[in-house]
Amino acid sequence: MKSEKIVVMQKKSTLLLYIISLIFACFCMIWLVFNLESGGGGARTERLFSTPLGVAFGKVLFTVCAVACVYAAVVLLKRLINAKPLIIADESGFTDNSSAMGFVPSSDVKRIYMITMKHNKLIQIELAYPDEYLDRLGGLTRKAAELNMKLGYQPISLSLNGTGKDPDKFLADMILLWERNK
Repeated sequence: MKSEKIVVMQKKSTLLLYIISLIFACFCMIWLVFNLESGGGGARTERLFSTPLGVAFGKVLFTVCAVACVYAAVVLLKRLINAKPLIIADESGFTDNSSAMGFVPSSDVKRIYMITMKHNKLIQIELAYPDEYLDRLGGLTRKAAELNMKLGYQPISLSLNGTGKDPDKFLADMILLWERNK
């Protein structure tokens, strides 16, 4: 029997669009930091930033947002330059590079299913021993996976947005491959 492999790559055009959007948002935040003044900017601005403390808070908030945009753009730029597949599935299991979970053997998967959240299809992978995989993750990624679990979702939740892949077909192929090799 021939070895079957499913590979999902992020579309470079989508990554580039995300990066450009983040850079634009960063410039908007920086512009706000340097042009925010108390009062004098119309009724809405006057209420929001009527005191020097309000202006200082606004500047700190917009600076944090600008830094977050730059960080996200750098992460996406690294992903654009180092084009690793987001998901690789074969007879031995699958590798999740989208969330840094890494390789998961087929034997550690209990169930694969799909949920829909606000018109977005997410493929959920239920693990037999999720704590072993959570221990692999870094601080923020681990907290996000733990929060997913508290909300009733799985620590591995795959979104195929920006890949050009059909989630329904991918799910069917992944279940078929997993059931043959679990």
